Amino acid sequence: MKLIIKEYLSLLKESKELDSLIPELLLAMGHEVISKPQIGVRQYGVDVACIGIDEDGIKKVFLFTIKEGDFGRSDWDNGSLQAVRRSLNEILDSYIPKKISPDNKLLVKKIILATGGDKKQEIDDNWDGYIETNSKKDEIEFDFWGGDKLAILIEKYIFDEFIIPKEQRSLFRKTLALIGDTDYDLRDYYEFLDEVLFKNELQKESDKKILKALRLIYLSLNIVVYWSQSEDNLKHGLLATERTILNVYEFLYSNDLMSKRNLKDILYKVYEKNLNTIEKYCKKIYPLIEVENGLSLRGADFLQESLILFEQLGILSLYGSMYYSSVYMDKVQNDFNYEKYRDIKEHIKLMIKNHKGLYNPVYDEHIIDISLALYLLELWNEIEFIDKWIYNLISHIEFAYYQGNYFPIDTNSFEDLVECNLGDKKAKEEYITTSTLIPTLAFWCVKLGLIENYKYLYQVSQDIFKDTTSQIWFADNELEKYVYKTNASFECGYVFAPLPIYEKNSEMESLLEKIRDSEHLIDLENNEMPILYFISSRYFRMPMLPHILMNDKDILLGAKS
Repeated sequence: MKLIIKEYLSLLKESKELDSLIPELLLAMGHEVISKPQIGVRQYGVDVACIGIDEDGIKKVFLFTIKEGDFGRSDWDNGSLQAVRRSLNEILDSYIPKKISPDNKLLVKKIILATGGDKKQEIDDNWDGYIETNSKKDEIEFDFWGGDKLAILIEKYIFDEFIIPKEQRSLFRKTLALIGDTDYDLRDYYEFLDEVLFKNELQKESDKKILKALRLIYLSLNIVVYWSQSEDNLKHGLLATERTILNVYEFLYSNDLMSKRNLKDILYKVYEKNLNTIEKYCKKIYPLIEVENGLSLRGADFLQESLILFEQLGILSLYGSMYYSSVYMDKVQNDFNYEKYRDIKEHIKLMIKNHKGLYNPVYDEHIIDISLALYLLELWNEIEFIDKWIYNLISHIEFAYYQGNYFPIDTNSFEDLVECNLGDKKAKEEYITTSTLIPTLAFWCVKLGLIENYKYLYQVSQDIFKDTTSQIWFADNELEKYVYKTNASFECGYVFAPLPIYEKNSEMESLLEKIRDSEHLIDLENNEMPILYFISSRYFRMPMLPHILMNDKDILLGAKS
């Protein structure tokens, strides 16, 4: 594991990443962290400060200055504010005299330069000379924690043999070995998560043991994300963050641990990692979105193109909702940027404009990705754009059905999709025995006042979907038992079917109001992180909760709405 951890540390490129890792390590070592990195606040050379017992058994104040990569001559005294010597001088001249509390003044101060890389031989004389000049017996000490030292400490205190047995370590190693394969389904990482959280009765352990396990998961997730990034396969990292946030929430919620502040802090760090990863993923596809058919595979079959496009639409739309939702999470460190938020919305519109394949869903379940996009576009009051898109969806579904190819089938089986479009197929009516897409679009038209589109959709429903059972899934009070670990629609709730598509939109509106006023819409329990319902829908392919269609309250605001 040391080699894996050392490699991970060497991949860290941003200051905040090592800054956030070291406090977690110190807490796992039993140290009391008294100061963490803060943006825009003068820190007098100290990135992290803590109090703890050193290897010699003496209680000390540890003062860390942190840099990324290898430490060489160019980092020592280059005239910049980030120069190592300047930081060390600030600690000696300002931090120690002015910032250490009277209670800790008499403790030995140990100044540590920490880096994810190595100390180059070229800097040894400068470093050794500085230490010799500035060390004071029983007062000031110095140390260097490079990648090797950090890897040893992380393996000892976070990848503890007691917390993660050999079998689980092998699952983790296998994940990293296969993560570059685009066809790999991350089953080993998911089994690793399951083993740590759910199969070893972790909930019966002390809070301290649980906290160690959650720190292990958080670090493991970071390593998986970085490995996927280095293999140019960030989608696997994104999937890992989605599964992890859902599973960690499930563990804390189902075991009544959400009130434990230190445990919940890890949950929010996992969410931040999820948000950070989906942002990186979307920024990577922005240039392709901006080009006509940029996300389409050259020479690929339209079926493959459609599957890719709707997946990317769902991811980008979820990113927008996560960014919006994070504003209302007090513990998530997110400096909200209006222009960034607007840019997400504009790229959703660009993706739809530049990729006509997004007029042509080939699975009924593509309504999940469509609804994720419609939800965000509605927040921005993009009603005119939505109107045009829904018109194009209806017209292309109609045309595709009459052509006999590329209409939305009612299963998510790729074999059925190929059979319907390329093989010896059954009668096309047999591929549309049920539909969630049609009634959901009908409710969107009613909600947004798109009367002409509703009339068109009604006509298509009579011409093509007359013998199709229109249906919408409603969750029941068992939703929380399943929503964070599987497709909850398979385990709980019920289907409202057949759901009539009335000729007059006013009749459909009355139906919507009746449903809204009935007991069909349960009160959602997750007021703390309601965005997880959206993540679960995209990840597990659970139908979007009908609350987004029928509830006046903004589902993502939870108790704040």
